[in-house]
Amino acid sequence: MNGAGTPTRWFARPRKVPDPALRLVCFPHVGAGGAAFNEWTELLPAGVELCAVRFPGRENRLHEPLLDDPGQAVDAVLTALLPLLDRPFVLLGHCSGSVLAYECARRLQLSGGPAPALVVVSSAEGPSVRDIPDPLHLLPRDELLARVADYGGTARQVLADPDLMAMFERVLRADYRVVERLRYSPGPALTAPLTVIGGRQDRFVSEQALRAWAGETTAAFSLHMLDAPHYLLRHAGAAVAALLQDLLHAGVRR
Repeated sequence: MNGAGTPTRWFARPRKVPDPALRLVCFPHVGAGGAAFNEWTELLPAGVELCAVRFPGRENRLHEPLLDDPGQAVDAVLTALLPLLDRPFVLLGHCSGSVLAYECARRLQLSGGPAPALVVVSSAEGPSVRDIPDPLHLLPRDELLARVADYGGTARQVLADPDLMAMFERVLRADYRVVERLRYSPGPALTAPLTVIGGRQDRFVSEQALRAWAGETTAAFSLHMLDAPHYLLRHAGAAVAALLQDLLHAGVRR
């Protein structure tokens, strides 16, 4: 499976599990690829396979055209995702990736597709309070790059290299166009459980904005606050592993 629309192209799978009991499908933040979640690989319970979304224009898809239309982006990732949903799965998004993870969960529910055992979002305000008065994809170059650097999670070698930054800017603008222009599918709240992870030192998303996710599910809701900043992937691995272990103990079923 090596075509542009197949799971091999669309998902980084750093530790393939022959017969996984559970798949963790991760949506990275703007500008990032599947490698953003590599540090979690050794923390996850046995039997869990990590599948991190990898959009065109980065990593091994560097020479593929960027996607900047929200409808096309969600359609493409869902098409690639469906073959992986033959067993229990969790959808997880970090920061702007939460927008896409949540929309994919909504689309699957509306279409009668497979339901996630759990949806996890982090460092993102709930849809009911989400507001984008000044879209980042329209900012001047220096202001855009300064904002992204302030969020954290961007490698220093990228920030210090003008050529890498020029390429990075194109990816950022395309990714921000997707998440800032995306309109969630209408319909009832999710029937899947929803967990939110936030950082107590997050200067961009308040605990109140995180709690606004509670209205997006009719199932169980939980909020986990970590001693972490906005970019909390390095801090969240153990918490995510514990959530997955709980699912396995509860007996998630195919």
